[in-house]
Amino acid sequence: MVGQEIAMKKSTVRTYPHTLALNDAKVEVRLMTADDGPALSIFINTLPSHDLLFVRRNISHSKVQAAWLSALGERVTSLVAYADGQIVGCTAIVTDTLSWSPHVGDLRVLVKPAWRGCGLGRLLTQECFNLALGLRLEKLTVQMTVDQSAAIAIFEELGFRAESVLRNHLKDYDGKRHDLALLSLEVAELPMRSYARGMSTALHE
Repeated sequence: MVGQEIAMKKSTVRTYPHTLALNDAKVEVRLMTADDGPALSIFINTLPSHDLLFVRRNISHSKVQAAWLSALGERVTSLVAYADGQIVGCTAIVTDTLSWSPHVGDLRVLVKPAWRGCGLGRLLTQECFNLALGLRLEKLTVQMTVDQSAAIAIFEELGFRAESVLRNHLKDYDGKRHDLALLSLEVAELPMRSYARGMSTALHE
């Protein structure tokens, strides 16, 4: 993981860790490591079950969490946001260099319920734009159920476009089926967007 930090620092504008200012609160953002495992498990337990449909696998299972941590620095690049010693948000960009889409990163963003509405999810997504540039990705995709209208609106404001809707594609704990929305963003368009200006005002190195 140390090697990953060095590589990321050489290839991105932003370095980690650093601090985000959100209203009266400060959040430290850093690259996730295996040491974050216990705090990550606690964080996941605070999430509503419907939020877990935001990611491809059920991360409430300890085996899935272990696989996530073991893939760090290889297929997965993740950020964690800490406040008062607890994880309040996290992200992941998942890639597959052996697939026919090595240029595509699958983005996941999760925020603790008590921290929603303050802009943390938006800022963490913008942090992932920085990571995508550093990883030299050409495209980002994100998926969520179609009823997550607030999240969809934020991603669209940040430049994501709707690609498709897969009907009855997901099943929740109760066996209820949900439509899955897939959105994407071309990373090449990022330098032309204003997100970097917004980040600079929120960062306190």
